[in-house]
Amino acid sequence: MSALRPPLVAASLAFLAGLLAGLRVETVPPGAALLAVLPLGAAALHRPVLGAAMSRRATQAALLGALALAGAGNGAQARRDAARDCRSILADGTKLSLAGALAADFAPPPDTTERIPLLPLRIERAASSRGTIGRCAVEVRVRLPRGTPALAAGTELRVDGEWRLLPSPVDRGRWPVSPAYRGYMLSKSATVTAPVELARHPMLALRGRAERQIRRLFPRNAPLADALVLGRRETMDRAVADRFAASGLVHLLAISGTHVALVAAALMLLARVAGVRRDAAVWLTIALVTLYLAMIGAPPSAVRSGIMTALTLLTLVLQRPSSPWSIVAAAGFAILALDPMAALDAGVQLSFAGVLGIMALRRAMLDRVPLRLREGKVLRPLAESLVVSVAAFVATAPVVAHHFGQVAPVSILANLPAIPLTSLALVGIGAACALEPLAPGLARLVADGASLALGLLGKVVDAAAAVPGGHAAVARPQWWLWAAAAIAVLLALEWSAGMRRRVRWALAPLAAGAAFLLLPLAAAPARGLEVAFIDIGQGDAIALHTPGDRWVLVDAGPWDEDFDAGARRVLPYLRRHGARRLEAMVLTHPHVDHIGGAAAVMRGMHVGRMIEPGLAFGTPVYLHTLTAAESTHVQWTAARQDRTLHVDGVELTFLWPAADVLDAPADANDISAVIRLRYGAFSMLLTGDAPDFVEHALVARYGQNLRSAVLKAGHHGSRTASSEEFLETVDPALAVISCGRRNKYGHPAPETLARLRAEGIEVARTDEDGTVVIDVDPGGRAWHREEP
Repeated sequence: MSALRPPLVAASLAFLAGLLAGLRVETVPPGAALLAVLPLGAAALHRPVLGAAMSRRATQAALLGALALAGAGNGAQARRDAARDCRSILADGTKLSLAGALAADFAPPPDTTERIPLLPLRIERAASSRGTIGRCAVEVRVRLPRGTPALAAGTELRVDGEWRLLPSPVDRGRWPVSPAYRGYMLSKSATVTAPVELARHPMLALRGRAERQIRRLFPRNAPLADALVLGRRETMDRAVADRFAASGLVHLLAISGTHVALVAAALMLLARVAGVRRDAAVWLTIALVTLYLAMIGAPPSAVRSGIMTALTLLTLVLQRPSSPWSIVAAAGFAILALDPMAALDAGVQLSFAGVLGIMALRRAMLDRVPLRLREGKVLRPLAESLVVSVAAFVATAPVVAHHFGQVAPVSILANLPAIPLTSLALVGIGAACALEPLAPGLARLVADGASLALGLLGKVVDAAAAVPGGHAAVARPQWWLWAAAAIAVLLALEWSAGMRRRVRWALAPLAAGAAFLLLPLAAAPARGLEVAFIDIGQGDAIALHTPGDRWVLVDAGPWDEDFDAGARRVLPYLRRHGARRLEAMVLTHPHVDHIGGAAAVMRGMHVGRMIEPGLAFGTPVYLHTLTAAESTHVQWTAARQDRTLHVDGVELTFLWPAADVLDAPADANDISAVIRLRYGAFSMLLTGDAPDFVEHALVARYGQNLRSAVLKAGHHGSRTASSEEFLETVDPALAVISCGRRNKYGHPAPETLARLRAEGIEVARTDEDGTVVIDVDPGGRAWHREEP
């Protein structure tokens, strides 16, 4: 029987299709969709009224249509709710006063220079400098002030501070973004209004007790144990999390199938050992698993596993076999009906993709393994584990590539030791926590064994992350291409349902491959030039996408110990837009806010050549950039006045620096490269951090040839750039200022903004508008700025 035949599967797919349409399209009215559901549902349910006019197939179509419309209404309402959420409407810097319960333990960092983690606060009352905020019973991330003592989860607080917006996505897209990631509260003061009360916040109090137990029993591995058991990753070192991602084992940090299944299995075993009847043990296990999920905050991926576990156990009680596809469909339907935004969550997509991939591919792949390699007590579990790992990788790789711009084939092998070690660690952590109140000595012995498993897991992660070629950056195909490939697979499986299994599973990937290869060719429009001023905070990073589908990058943003713009902002933007290599990377001058991310870009993507002034500048960041260029075999070219770079009809002419200013510049800004871009009738001036004396020199040398439609305002809008004489000569229609929110330099300067206003020049700012994109039509005849 085809996997699509069970009614619940078809119903869930219809609901999901409508839900995605409602989330994507802003104009779907939820009320109208609900009204459309009623007559369709009535027609389907009252078939006797219509007699033979309503065939069985027509009834099914009506029901599926009703579910699709219900999903569309649900998705549209979720989109509106996200836009009205108090976290979405708060402006940057808004003064706030929040009262609520801390949803995780707070332990002050031992090092006073260490950054305080963001912790969740469940809001009960909220007020801003503009008055009382409306309905805002949500969870807000809060950074408590330094000096705050240790606090337990469930402690009621009043915190006063201001709202800080996080950088907007480098590629906003048309899908709604969860308000949870819009910003956080930087608190200036925190006052305890009520201690922890089990009766008032039972789940938070239980979570806090579990966190404190883990810290006592696992002092060296507490952050990793917290992530594995409680889903808390606030205190995990970023470098450790990056290694999990590079090894392809980041799924182990999410509470999902393995975790919940182990908890359920352990509870069933304990209940049976205690003499509890099977049916009662099932109900007790379901209740305790539900309690565990509530305690950890019910993340959607864990809820999926919990629902599937509960339904599977219920089939034992009811003695009614059920299709595993129907169980997955029921879990998906329940999650999406309660939280439509979960459809866009990477964790949910990975969770469902992994289990569906294993269900669809495991049996067929295992049958292809030679019999001699899957027999015996050693070979069969090994073959089974390898097949499951391959199946999960194949199914989840597209999701990982889409969201994170990378794939890690090394995870296929790394999963073989990592999953058993994770299982041992989970069992050990749970057993140690359960034993501590009864037998503290035995609990510590068990904890030592679990710590050994955690340490070995860390070594597996480190080894897998260090494998050359084990993980690779990939370009992200458009969402519609993934959708077309998925539909092609489903249609191929449905169409070939009567054929042999081997033929069906050959046709499915062929159909997906055909969709990937042929549809872009059929849908590829004539393209012009696209210029993106990427929002990377205080610094510059400008991506040029040429008509020939090639890329040039001008500057790569800042770097410090907590933030690498190249890795966190520039590479994700390039990959999401399909870039596989850079023809050239221009670094205007060797200041960290322009070259800081260059090394990460060169390590993450092939770069044809690096162009920069070549000033001997002995900072560690500049030396690191040169070392990265040498190790990745990037050609070096000097940026010099009147040199030109041509790429697909786009001409980049360097107007500065002149050779004579390189001898003894007073500041690196003095030799900042100034570039004039021409594409047909369109022109743009990129000025780096060139100060006003450079502007005067350019006006004297080039005069009216500087005239350009778009100007990248010099030095992030500093008062020492964008002089009146320069603006009058360039005469731009638009000036783009690349600067960071609340930057310590006060950029852009009020004087500069006043000069731009006086000249009637429109201003776009990355600190307010996010990534600013300029679209130039084929041939460069017209241009426009994309609306943020």
